[in-house]
Amino acid sequence: MNKLQLLRQTGVLSAKGLLALIKSIMANGISLTALLGYAAARYPERTAVHDDDEALTYAELYSRTRRLAAALKYRHGLGPGQKVALCCRNHKGLLTALFACAYTGADLFLINTEIAPEKLGALAGKHAFNLMIYDSELKPLIAACGYRGNQLPVDDAHFNACSSVQGADSLPARVAYGPGSITVLTGGSTGAFKSASRKPSLSAFLNPLFTLLDKLRLSQYRKLYIATPIYHGFGLAALCLATLLGATVYLSKRFDAERASTLISHHRVEVIALVPLMLSRMLQLDPERLTPLRCIISGGAHLTPALAEQAQTRLPGGLFNLYGTSEAGVCTIATPKELHESPGTIGRPIEGLNLRLLNLRGGQPIADGSVVGEIIVRCAWSAQGADSDVATGDLAYRDKNGNYFLCGRIDDMIVSGGENVYPIELENVLITHPAVRECLVAGVEDAEFGQRLKAWVTITPAERIDKFELLSWLKPRVARYAMPVDVVLVEEIPLTAVGKPDVRRLLQQ
Repeated sequence: MNKLQLLRQTGVLSAKGLLALIKSIMANGISLTALLGYAAARYPERTAVHDDDEALTYAELYSRTRRLAAALKYRHGLGPGQKVALCCRNHKGLLTALFACAYTGADLFLINTEIAPEKLGALAGKHAFNLMIYDSELKPLIAACGYRGNQLPVDDAHFNACSSVQGADSLPARVAYGPGSITVLTGGSTGAFKSASRKPSLSAFLNPLFTLLDKLRLSQYRKLYIATPIYHGFGLAALCLATLLGATVYLSKRFDAERASTLISHHRVEVIALVPLMLSRMLQLDPERLTPLRCIISGGAHLTPALAEQAQTRLPGGLFNLYGTSEAGVCTIATPKELHESPGTIGRPIEGLNLRLLNLRGGQPIADGSVVGEIIVRCAWSAQGADSDVATGDLAYRDKNGNYFLCGRIDDMIVSGGENVYPIELENVLITHPAVRECLVAGVEDAEFGQRLKAWVTITPAERIDKFELLSWLKPRVARYAMPVDVVLVEEIPLTAVGKPDVRRLLQQ
């Protein structure tokens, strides 16, 4: 399908669509708010967001956004060049604040709600935030971080008063300033945060947009559950796509497999954006409740071959595996057909993206794709610009069909007895044991070999097995240097706020 046909499917190229888009850009600038304004004009009575508390139509969400934007502009003095930190879980207040701040032209920083106080304090000191908007329940975090600047809790009376004030009429008919940047923070779980900043653009994001519309057929669907946090690049991208298409976005402040499965079943949700461990936990509960799903978008972490096979066997919806980074954006997509033929693959580079594998020792391009190397990408939609390489820190190899497979991160790889060892490879084997429900593998220091792998495993309720049986089972299945020095049986693998296994917490136990 060509690009014009894809755009026509979204409705943007219709007479009404073009008029609505032009009017919204004039009123809101080239910003996230322009997307919402377009959707409100095209689909005013459609439900825009449905969170834990209530549902809002696109017209209602846009009205609240404009009123809050007026309050931020005139009461708080927010405008271009100023910086706003947004520290919220997934709910309608986050969307209102996100779109309202974007209107003002201020630079937005999306903050992980699980951030440590000292790290938030360091960020506030480095960037000199003019305003911090946050969930009321996070007041202790804000107090502990030492930030003493302008503050606005999103779910208290003051915020509600701001978003209901009748000041939207005072906003100018045309925005005379350029868009502010949106910064997503990446890393930070084991070290310092890195920033990935972008400004909204009409042209830079067209290739990933066309690819997602073409491969995922998103124009067909009207209900999307964003299970991953919106402060994560994956969640933010899903929100932008849903808004463009006038879809209903379902949100919950915290992911819970039981509640998520019920939500999908009750509301007949068609599309879900999530990380693999979320998918795994819902499959373990009751796959029948997931049958409304027609498009399952997995991203943000490694999708094991075993989970890919299980999802495709037990669910009717198509499974897609997306690979990307906060700095580079979406890089590759694996379709259901590619995952059926090569379970666990991240697919192939999307149009407009140059992907290379570099040798870990010499930094030279790898001609033989079967050799593991670091993923280096270059694209127009990266945070570093079209002319700069992005060193992702991720390791991968390429098979004879041109499909890529992740091998973990460079800083996850260990050298054990002189051999490069990748935790993901052991995880891929461990998860195939019938008694293993979830597993996590990481490197630990070892006096004899320098480093060894260590595994944490949760066992399915109906099974009984000890670590010695698991070690015995592993021996004929993995190389000697990949054998774990220990297997620890745990009740549950802890998760980070974005739904990834929390390696740091397990290592500290």
